[in-house]
Amino acid sequence: MVESVVDVVVDVVPLLMGPLIAWAGWDTLRRPDEVPHVASGGPPWTRRCWSVGFVLLGGTVTALGGFGLAGREEVWPVGLVRLIAVGLVVLSMVAAAVSRARKRRSPAGEPGVGAG
Repeated sequence: MVESVVDVVVDVVPLLMGPLIAWAGWDTLRRPDEVPHVASGGPPWTRRCWSVGFVLLGGTVTALGGFGLAGREEVWPVGLVRLIAVGLVVLSMVAAAVSRARKRRSPAGEPGVGAG
């Protein structure tokens, strides 16, 4: 009995959290200036990658909860999309961090990398 309740909770949490994750990504996709600091400060594509990654991640987390409640194994394309989504999010955060570090280290009078 207790195991079944825990199993249901473990499946319901992703089912509820997935749409919230996707909504956060969609909201920042529509308003790229409101992207969190970890994905800002770099080129515009870093903000887009972060947002698209979160939309995809939210969809796949929702699917994970749905498959769990249905008692089925997750199909491999959903896992592949989740892997791509995590890659997009991590790539955007790393690129933004590198870009911010380069801006801090460049002298005030010199243009940044790729300028001009």
